[in-house]
Amino acid sequence: MYWKRWLVRIKRLPERSRATLALWFGAAMVGLVAVVLAKVADGALTIFQSMSTRWAWWPFFALPCGGMAIRWLMQKMGKGSEGSGIPQAMAALQVTNQPALIRQLLSLRIACAKFIGVVAGLGCGFVLGREGPTVQIGASLMYACRCFIPLSDAVFRRQLILAGGAAGIAAAFNTPLAGIVFAFEELARSVEEKTSGKLLGAVILAGVVSLAIQGDYTYFGRIYVPGFNYSILWPMFIVAVSAGLIGGFFSWLCVHQDRWLPVKVKMWRAARPYLFIATCGFLIACMGLAAPIFGSGAEITSEVVTGHGTMAWYFLPLKFLGLLATFLTGLPGGIFAPSLSMGAGVSSWFLPWFDSGIHIKLIAIGMAAMLAAVTRAPLTSAIILIEMTDGHTMVISILAAAMISSTVARLFGTNLYHDLAEKALQRLAQPQLLK
Repeated sequence: MYWKRWLVRIKRLPERSRATLALWFGAAMVGLVAVVLAKVADGALTIFQSMSTRWAWWPFFALPCGGMAIRWLMQKMGKGSEGSGIPQAMAALQVTNQPALIRQLLSLRIACAKFIGVVAGLGCGFVLGREGPTVQIGASLMYACRCFIPLSDAVFRRQLILAGGAAGIAAAFNTPLAGIVFAFEELARSVEEKTSGKLLGAVILAGVVSLAIQGDYTYFGRIYVPGFNYSILWPMFIVAVSAGLIGGFFSWLCVHQDRWLPVKVKMWRAARPYLFIATCGFLIACMGLAAPIFGSGAEITSEVVTGHGTMAWYFLPLKFLGLLATFLTGLPGGIFAPSLSMGAGVSSWFLPWFDSGIHIKLIAIGMAAMLAAVTRAPLTSAIILIEMTDGHTMVISILAAAMISSTVARLFGTNLYHDLAEKALQRLAQPQLLK
């Protein structure tokens, strides 16, 4: 067979060349899977919205029943695919010298389960995003490429995980620069010189694949705002501080559930997880009657940031509670896009105070500030927003807002992804200690 000849030729290549080919192949696959996930997930949410428009009772059926079905599926085939996905990738980077532990965090089985869980979650109306899960899926796909290279080197495994996670972010948002910064700022606080070159190549290739399929698009469309003016400083400061307080509080609630959840609720969740998920789904359906909080919120946020829509004052608290309820269920789903939506909600509170000429800029500032507060990754948040809106005229304002909100969020002493990664490692270590 023709493909067998190619395999023979590849096996005869030097080890370094084979490693490079594995990275290229993995990056192309990450880009392709990210695009497919985006299309399928958006289609699932569209179907949910169509059904909800036709039958007002649909969310009350889809959310509780769908949530229980997803939980059952995760228990059967998807252990390790729960939650965002970014903490799992970060945890895997800390145990690159222990392949057995990595397999519990990153694998093709987990990637498949994550894909199905995210699509099903959006199709049922849960408040979640697909971008965080794409990081775990990307890292899993790239890590699986090690089978082409007979290397047991922890450094090479680290390179694969980093490149896969960064390529996932780049392809999911169509923001290659943000993918690179995300890897440096959040996934790994320091990246050696050899890794940085491979990282750049993987992100670029994943971005090329995404661009080839979807074309040159921006996630929230292109916005047009006036250039920097000192009059924006006071509104920017108010929005950034508010976003920092709300986003930091949200992260604290997610990390420290044991401190604020009543003991009876925690015991109930542990004893009857399916009933707990159904209850959370029912509550989200109730909140969805008042505001369009289902899914990531990208659609309504796009309308607001381009000046074609508005948000009611109660959108933010309902979106906040809906996202928190989804997070408590443990179902697969990310918080990137919902955080951006909450940021737009924060800004909408203050729009009546200021001139209409800066309204769109304030919306964009609030989005970046909220994401920076939740993730404590200000550079990534600012660059993602700039690339997603083609908002290069807002570089200074968005960077300043992201830094301010991230600093304010430190008051809560929480770093969401890093704290969740530590908890994931602790859970993995418990069975090892019992042996």
